[in-house]
Amino acid sequence: MRVIYSTIWYLLVPFLLLRYWWKGRTLPAYRQRLAERFCLDRMPSLPVDIWLHTVSLGEVIAATPLVDELLRLQKRILITTMTPTGAERVARQFGDQVTHRYVPHELPLTLRRFFKTFKPRMGIIFETEIWPNMIHYATEAGVPLVLFNARLSERSMRSYKKAASFFKPYLNQFQGIYAQGQEDAQRFIELGAEPGRVSVLGNIKFDLETKHVNADIFWQLKTRWGSERTVVVIASTHENEEELILSHLKQLQQAIPQVVLVVVPRHPERFPKVIQLARQMGFNTGQRSDLGSIQPDNEVVVIDSTGELLACYQIADYAFVGGSFVPVGGHNVLEPIAMDVPVFSGPQTHNFKMIMAALVAEKAVKVVDNAHELMDGLARLHANPGERAELIQNASNVLNANRGAVARYVAVVKECLGE
Repeated sequence: MRVIYSTIWYLLVPFLLLRYWWKGRTLPAYRQRLAERFCLDRMPSLPVDIWLHTVSLGEVIAATPLVDELLRLQKRILITTMTPTGAERVARQFGDQVTHRYVPHELPLTLRRFFKTFKPRMGIIFETEIWPNMIHYATEAGVPLVLFNARLSERSMRSYKKAASFFKPYLNQFQGIYAQGQEDAQRFIELGAEPGRVSVLGNIKFDLETKHVNADIFWQLKTRWGSERTVVVIASTHENEEELILSHLKQLQQAIPQVVLVVVPRHPERFPKVIQLARQMGFNTGQRSDLGSIQPDNEVVVIDSTGELLACYQIADYAFVGGSFVPVGGHNVLEPIAMDVPVFSGPQTHNFKMIMAALVAEKAVKVVDNAHELMDGLARLHANPGERAELIQNASNVLNANRGAVARYVAVVKECLGE
C-alpha cells in the first residue's frame, strides 16, 4: 500500500510545483527555497539533537515555550514548517539559535536524504501531522519519533478512520503519543494507537510566554490614534468574517464613538481583498504596510503583515478571535488572554474544544453567535469596567491553573535522549 502511496506522490510533483507557482503570485515566498521541499539544495552536514516539525505560524507560536526550554538546555534544534508564515516566525523568534527548513514532501528519496543529512537523535511532531512516509523513513533511519501536544478533533478522526487500516501501523511507530487531553488520547486509541503508547501531558498553549513580544511599532500607532481611542482587535479572520463584522461596525460606533477596529486576516493572500472591502464599505482605513495611511481618524486598520498578532494584542482593549463565525473551528484564544485582553469568540470553536470548555466554565470568555451580538457584547462590557476586570481575572486564573505542560514534555525529551 505504501508503494502505491509513494507513487502517487511522485505523480503529484508537477502539480505541487504548479501550486507553489500559483500561490507565489500573491505570496512570493512560496516560490523561494523550493529546492528545500525536495531536498535538492546544498544541504549542510549538520547533525542535530532534535528535529521539531510544526506546520505553520500558529504551531510555531504554540511550540515556542518548548523550544525556549530546549535551547536553554543547549540542544541543537532543526525546525521544519510547511508555510512561509511559519518560516518567518521561526526566523524572527529564534534567529540563528535554530536551523530552519521547509519540511520535505512525502517522497522516499527526499526523506532518505533529509534524515541521512541531519541525523536527528529524536523527532518531535507537533499536534496532528501523520505523514506515513515521514514516519516510515524516520523509523528506518533510527530516529525515535514522538507526537507532542497531540490533538485529534472529531472531524479529523472521522477522516482518518476512512483509511484506519493504512494509518494504524504508522501511529504505532511513534515511541509515544502525548495528548493535550483525555478526549484526544481516546481518539488516537480508537484510531488504532496502542493504549500503552498514548498518555496525557496537557496543552503547551497554556504556557505561552509574552516576554519576547516587541510591540513598539504598535504603541506608536496607538499614540498616533490618541489615548481616547478604544482598540478592538479582530484576529485571525477568514473569508466572510470581515464583511459580517464590518457591516455591524456602525452599531458599535454608536456605543463607542472612538472605537478603532484592528483587523488581522489569518491568511496573507487575503490582505488586499480585506483592505479593499473596508474602503468600499466607506470606512477610513489604514494598513500596516503603509504607515502614512495610519491617521488619528482611522475607523479600521488592516494588519497586512505576518507574525505581529501578539504585538497587536499588546495595544488591544478587547479582542475577537476569528475562524469562529465560519466552520473553521476557531483559533487560539489564549494568546490575547496572556496579554490580559478580554476575549470574544464565535460559536464554532471545535478545534479548541477543551480550552473553550475550561474558559466558559469559569466565565472567562464571551461567546457570541453573530456579529450583532459581538457589537452588543463589546458595548455592554465597555460600559461596565467591573465586569471587564472580572473577565480578565477569570481568564488569567484559568491560564495559570493549566500552566506547566512544558516541563512534562521536556522530561520526555530527556528520556528519549537518554539523559
